[in-house]
Amino acid sequence: MPFESAGARFRTPAWLIAGAALAFTLGTQTLSPGPLRDSSAYLVALLPGLLTALVFRSVLAGVAVTLAPMYFVIGFMLRGLPAHSPMTALDRVWPLEPAWMLVYGSLYVFVVILPFLVIRERQLGHRTLRAYIAVMLPAYAGFLLYPTTAPSHGVLPSTGFAAWTLRLAYDIDTPANCFPSLHVAYAFVAAQACYRVHRGVGIAALIWATLIALSTLFTKQHYIVDVAAGAAMGGAASFVFLRSGPRRGTNEHGRGAPRRAAYAVAFYVLMVAAFGVTYLTRG
Repeated sequence: MPFESAGARFRTPAWLIAGAALAFTLGTQTLSPGPLRDSSAYLVALLPGLLTALVFRSVLAGVAVTLAPMYFVIGFMLRGLPAHSPMTALDRVWPLEPAWMLVYGSLYVFVVILPFLVIRERQLGHRTLRAYIAVMLPAYAGFLLYPTTAPSHGVLPSTGFAAWTLRLAYDIDTPANCFPSLHVAYAFVAAQACYRVHRGVGIAALIWATLIALSTLFTKQHYIVDVAAGAAMGGAASFVFLRSGPRRGTNEHGRGAPRRAAYAVAFYVLMVAAFGVTYLTRG
């Protein structure tokens, strides 16, 4: 089960297997040279998705894991094709601020680790997975029907930890698939899911999701219209899938939510520290 029910224990080995499977899939899509970087690499995603479904006994979890790498596959499929640039006047004057990479880089911890640490109720977990899938599918359609290329970021500073990490993000992420911003949609779904568990954690998560949305502009990963569309998609999916059911802030799951959310924050701090060590010791 992807989320424990009342009285059930959290299945750490299962999470480790699923996390390794997803990391393997994303790593293969983005880092492997040769034919694995083409759309045929998506076949590799079928095994982690199937493994996730078997481990968690959840088709929804398997579908979400299988669909997630399609973001990169579509980007590779669209390489070299004409692309749109929905630049507005505000986009043109919006500054590049590498320091916002520290916010932008938290996205994956925020979207994947935070809700799965905070949520402990099976039904809410399944509704959250449905909301994630509900933003994936129209976003992928948007990528294919309205191909876009990321904003020009100009010349990055040659020194500094923030600039170094931002350069890594540019190297790993595809410069396509901007409209709508799937990252922003994910962030608001994750925040709304946390709000269903604990009001305080949810409010903090909504504030951080807003900062993540701003960070996509300050790091020149998205246009304003991308962010607006992504936020609208995340809000719509949350309204459809997450508005029902009582908040659980008064039961044992809700009371422990701040502590579990702190684990996600600690994980990200350690991750940034690891990158910092790498930056200081690189050859």
